[in-house]
Parts: sequence; structure tokens; C-alpha cells
Amino acid sequence: MKQLKHGSESAFTQLFNSYRGAVYSTSFTFLNSVTLAEEVVQDVFLKIWLKRAEIGEIKHLQGYLFIMARNIIFDRIKKMSYESTISGSLAEDQISAGGTDYLIRHHQCQQFLKQAIEQLPPQQQKIYCLAKEDGLSHERIADIMKISKQTVKKHMALALRSIRKYLDNHIHNFLWLMVLLHAMVS
Repeated sequence: MKQLKHGSESAFTQLFNSYRGAVYSTSFTFLNSVTLAEEVVQDVFLKIWLKRAEIGEIKHLQGYLFIMARNIIFDRIKKMSYESTISGSLAEDQISAGGTDYLIRHHQCQQFLKQAIEQLPPQQQKIYCLAKEDGLSHERIADIMKISKQTVKKHMALALRSIRKYLDNHIHNFLWLMVLLHAMVS
């Protein structure tokens, strides 16, 4: 870790070789895509390299790598759920490739998102749905709801923060469960 902190490429290579399999396996378990899992591995280790000066402060490297991978996986899942066209075509690809596990995980993530939205106060929920589901601009939402554009922005920011927190708590537990199940099966 000290060598990596000081920019040692051989220390980085050793770290990469030791942990890339675990990061890849976890990523593939949730994304069911070789390409996306490889991208997560690249993103995780790129961040490690870029943050190598701070690496000495990390007490539990394996946990740190897992959290970093979890966050990247979570971002990918959120992106796929928000982009319905891409999500739909990915789901079709997964069905044709026999990706039942992917569909189950995708459905579970969609359920978490739905629950997170239902937890919002009514005005935030309405603004979020008009923006994300109906694709309306903040200006248009302000007109419809007879409130200022600034109020829409404020409620949208609060809604996103609340959803992010809800998903982070619930998907974190879900990811740990899936990793444990995957480890027991392997």
C-alpha cells in the first residue's frame, strides 16, 4: 500500500491482479453484461490509481473496493432505469441471452426506485414524476403547478437527494446479500 501511495506501477499491478476477479464477479452478478462488468473494473481501478495518494488512509481495502464497485454498479443501474429506451433494449438483449437473473435484479431495482418515489412528500413526488416520467422541463412543471421555477428546482433537488439516500440504503443491503449468495454458490 505504501508503494502504491508513492506511485509504484508494480504495486498497482499486484493490487489489480489480486482484486479484479472479485470486482468483475460482483459487477457481472448485478449487470449480467461482460462489457458493463469490465467497465466497472476499469472505473474502480482507475479511481484507485487517481486516488493513490490517499490510499494509505484506507484501513480495509477489500471493503473500500466493494463500496467503490457498489457505487459504480448503482450508478449504472440507475442510469439504465432512467433511460427507458436503453433499458428496454438491454432487457430484450438479456432475455434473448437467457438473462433471467438480470431481469429479476432489474425488476427488484425498479421496485426500490418505485418505493423511494412513494416515500417522497406529495409535491416532491409530483415534480419528480412530471420531470422524470413525463419528461417535462422545470419551466413547464412550474407553469402546470403554478409555482416558481426556483421552487421546482428546490423540490427536485430534495427529491433526488431523498431517492438517492433511500436507494443507497436499500440497494447496499441487496448487493451484500447477492454477493454473499454468489460466494456461497461459487
